[in-house]
Amino acid sequence: MAELGWVQRLFVERADLYIEIMNGTWSEGEQIAKSIAKIFRENGLDSGKVLDAFCGNGRVAIPLAMEGYEVVGVDFSLPFIEDAKLKAEKYGVKDRTRFLVSDAREIDRVLEGEKFDAVIIVSTSLGYFDGSTDEEILRKLRSLSKDGAILVIANTLHRETPGWRYCNKVFQRYGSLVLMEERKFDPIWSKLLSKWVIMRDDGEGNLIKELEVLTEIRVYTSTELAEILKRTGWGVDSIYGDIRRMEKFLPPCVHLSLVAKAIQT
Repeated sequence: MAELGWVQRLFVERADLYIEIMNGTWSEGEQIAKSIAKIFRENGLDSGKVLDAFCGNGRVAIPLAMEGYEVVGVDFSLPFIEDAKLKAEKYGVKDRTRFLVSDAREIDRVLEGEKFDAVIIVSTSLGYFDGSTDEEILRKLRSLSKDGAILVIANTLHRETPGWRYCNKVFQRYGSLVLMEERKFDPIWSKLLSKWVIMRDDGEGNLIKELEVLTEIRVYTSTELAEILKRTGWGVDSIYGDIRRMEKFLPPCVHLSLVAKAIQT
């Protein structure tokens, strides 16, 4: 991922900061995992082997393992994977989880010979690459999946979000960290361009800058994503907004969630 400099800076060089952010959204990960488990069970998958393709520090993989699934989490950030292993032990699911370091573009090589009952992609991790690379990743995930396997893309950002038409600022707090995000949307290349400024509250009313980084994420329309999935061996089964609430997808929704199944070869 040498060409993705912002990913290297945020997720490797300052992984400590992003782990704090993920820890601050751990309960959100638990809610997402519960909804994914509900979708699995509604589709007849009460147990089985699940691949979390961009697992971070396990904030969804670990709660999903607590629901009774065997989960393999993959992420290119070694600090994230190390933290996920510690948390798996802490939450008592070390025997039902396995965490591996790998670039998503090499995931078929790292997991060669394995077959999964389900695959999950949480948040907008797929959008870190260009469209052709995202397609290739989805194709590789299909090669690792059994016929009829379930794919859940949960809470990804999407092109139809009305707010992308405007420049806006978002402030969020995670413990002592304050994240200021200034967003711009590039309608030609369908990219969300953001300046992230992460600051530390020293407890005395001062904010100390920890990191400033420019991020770039490709966002898709629901139709574009469904077409990509079809080309890569996945058939869309259902669509939601925020998967935590299983809400109906309408363009005002901030998030897009898709449930697909591996087309039989």
